[in-house]
Order: sequence, then C-alpha cells, then structure tokens
Amino acid sequence: MTLSQLRYLVAIVDAGLNITLAAERVHATQPGLSKQLKQLEDELGFQLFVRRGRNLERIAPAGVPVVEHARRVLAEVANIRAYAANERGEHRGRLALATTHTQARYVLPTVIAAIRRAFPQVDVDLQAASDADVLQRLAQADADLALISTAGEVPEHGLAVP
Repeated sequence: MTLSQLRYLVAIVDAGLNITLAAERVHATQPGLSKQLKQLEDELGFQLFVRRGRNLERIAPAGVPVVEHARRVLAEVANIRAYAANERGEHRGRLALATTHTQARYVLPTVIAAIRRAFPQVDVDLQAASDADVLQRLAQADADLALISTAGEVPEHGLAVP
C-alpha cells in the first residue's frame, strides 16, 4: 500500500466515483489510476467499490472505513510536510478556518488581513457556516480552526474564551 494509492482512492471518492475526473485532479492517467486501485484492492483482499460493468456504482461497505482511514493518513502526511516546512522557516500552506457568517463578516477580516501580511505564503480558507456546521467541519478535520460565539456549553474539544 502506498500513499499514492491512498491519494487516488480519496480522489475517486471526491470525484463522485468518476475515475477519469479523479485522474485529472491528481494529474495521473485514467489507466494508471485504475491499475493502482486494483493493486490496492488486491493487497487488501476485497473490493473497495461496488461495480456495474466497468463503472463504479458506490463505495462498498468494507471500503467506507478504508476511505476514512485514508483521509486521516493523508491529513497526517500533510501535517508532517507542514511541520517540516515550518522547521525550515518556510511558512506556507493552507489554514482552513471555519466560522459563523457574523464572525466572517465583522470580526475576522482585519485578523485575516494581518495573517496574510505576516505569512504571505499561507492561504487562508475562510469557511462561513452555521454554528453546528462549523463544529462538524472541525470534528471531521475539514477545518484547522473553528470560531463561534455562543452562550451555550463549551463544545467537545473546544475552548471557551470569555
């Protein structure tokens, strides 16, 4: 099993099971991506997708946890690369910040501008959503940081700042 195979697996899922589109997104050929998928399935000993002819119909039940693990592995690889870049003094990458519409519109513009001035190589991806969606994005690791304002209880894995 290789990181490329895991990356291809996630790309296929993210492309709606369209192997041609997935191959374009990861800058690979469709036959090459299909071959890597077959090798991964052969190594695992089961199919990751339910197929109809040559088309992928859906993720197989046994494939669902594999895709979830692959996403986590790839996220950790990205973290290692980012850590190494920071150790070399290369502050670049992507900061995914999930927040509410109010915070995004009124509180964060000056903060984000300051981050961009201090770290021009860092792309700040501001994701505005409802409180519940913001917390869900953080829990699913779709965001690196989440900011909400609430009078409720401190969310699990959260930090309350008065």
